[in-house]
Amino acid sequence: MTYRQKRGDTLVGTIEAQYRIDLHARSDMTLENLLEDRGLDSWTQLFTAYQGRAKSHARRRRLFFSFHAEDKPQVQGFRLMAHNQNLEINFYDGSLQEPIDSEHGPYIRQRIKPMIQRNSVVVCLIGNGTAWRDWVDWELRTAVELGKGVCGVRLKGSRGRTPPLLAEIGAPVAQWDMPQIVAAIECAAARRS
Repeated sequence: MTYRQKRGDTLVGTIEAQYRIDLHARSDMTLENLLEDRGLDSWTQLFTAYQGRAKSHARRRRLFFSFHAEDKPQVQGFRLMAHNQNLEINFYDGSLQEPIDSEHGPYIRQRIKPMIQRNSVVVCLIGNGTAWRDWVDWELRTAVELGKGVCGVRLKGSRGRTPPLLAEIGAPVAQWDMPQIVAAIECAAARRS
């Protein structure tokens, strides 16, 4: 679907008022600058992604994966999808091998925060025990504080609760289905602040 074209100098506030949406940006920002910031090429891509209906990535995405250590084998499988030539995802592996409650907690946070900073979207890979992990909660909250897009992807066969923060911020959560995963990542990129 194509939406009425918008000029690059159209103000975000004008678009938000016309379409009754919150683009999480300054109202005096231009559409051209917003598209560049979000890694999108057109108003149509932005609006389609914002609504969670994108069928492909607008550009390559840098992703940070937040997950519980017990799900590491499935996370490795997810990472392998990046090698599928039909997908254009690019991620930075931000996982460390230290336990969350280790005596090195401040050091781990110091190392992970810049990793989250370098990525545009944080993907919470949801397993059966992810929802109550303090470490996952910290990574998601840090992503929100840094203005990153946030989404969730339910690992195959997972029946665990979704981390509460995802619901609090209205983050898209995809099932283990490639079109849903792409739509969730693009939606998170479009809605980042």
